[in-house]
Amino acid sequence: MRFSLYMDDYETEKIFSYLRWLFFAAAALLFYLPGLSDTLQWNSVSFPILLSFGFLYMTAAQIALHKMNTRPKAFSIITKAGIAFDYIAFFWLIILSGGIFSLLMPIAFLIVMHATIYWRTRGAILASVFLTAGYTAVLFGGSRTDNYSILVFLLTIMFIWIIGLFGSMIILRERQHYKQKGIYHELLARDYLTNLYNHRCFQEQMNKLSLKADPFFIVMGDIDHFKPINDEFGHLAGDEVLKELGEIFSEAVNIFGGQAFRYGGEEFAFLMPESDKTRLEAFFQTIFVKLNENKFTSESIPISMRSLHDSTRKVNKSLEIADQYLYQAKNTGKNQVHFECGKVMKNHDIKLKAVSVS
Repeated sequence: MRFSLYMDDYETEKIFSYLRWLFFAAAALLFYLPGLSDTLQWNSVSFPILLSFGFLYMTAAQIALHKMNTRPKAFSIITKAGIAFDYIAFFWLIILSGGIFSLLMPIAFLIVMHATIYWRTRGAILASVFLTAGYTAVLFGGSRTDNYSILVFLLTIMFIWIIGLFGSMIILRERQHYKQKGIYHELLARDYLTNLYNHRCFQEQMNKLSLKADPFFIVMGDIDHFKPINDEFGHLAGDEVLKELGEIFSEAVNIFGGQAFRYGGEEFAFLMPESDKTRLEAFFQTIFVKLNENKFTSESIPISMRSLHDSTRKVNKSLEIADQYLYQAKNTGKNQVHFECGKVMKNHDIKLKAVSVS
């Protein structure tokens, strides 16, 4: 498995959640480990309250992160609450561990970068402003305001703005690069006309699935009488048919947890998770219903056969068998599905309505 530093916002937030637990354990050791606590002599009067507060929040946030499945609204709440928690806990620790002379000051850089990831330049500036305000309050609320304290304060603020903002610029550049990389990959993986995944992506996904132990279904299908559409109504009409089919197939696979691909020309492919026969038939029935509800320029548009792939059969063999059933469906009446087990599922008496294209 290749390690990569490129992560989406969800994965990044998980990293920050793990870092909180690391700092939580480190702070507990610094305050309570006999050798360290005696040397540091930090004020631990209110530390148990911070420890309890931190444990409750981080536990709740960790559970929420694992259960929310990247829902945008919930994710936004967790990230905002996380940065607010970091800010409060940070200054709480700073006050207990020496004020502006605290050894924990570098954590401020992480807070600036954390805010930058989700709110970009605005986040970096706001985080730096709030950290400056917090440090100012710590300075004038402490017992020392001599020249040395002011010098340490000014240097700390300078480093927060310089290192924080420069680090944030690097983050923004890398996030933009990551976003562009994702866009380019998506463009390469999708067919421009149907917006389905393309043939290359089909081969890649099929190989990935074949490495897993779980069996899956390979479905191959094509459009009946597609050439007459182009001949009679023109290629623009054929393109419109393909676009509508892309939308229909995308909706169907989203319902049943599969993936749809434009295999080439008027041929399509589907990779479906293994399920019981009833659910698989429901998938085909859903497609038939949607095809019958739409008005196309062809007389019939079938989805043909499927082939089961398991650990005892090579992928190429499964694809070959699926292709054989496709042509069998074509040669025995079209507008039907042929299963590897021998079952044939026809679109009964419901035919797609032929309409003229202006």
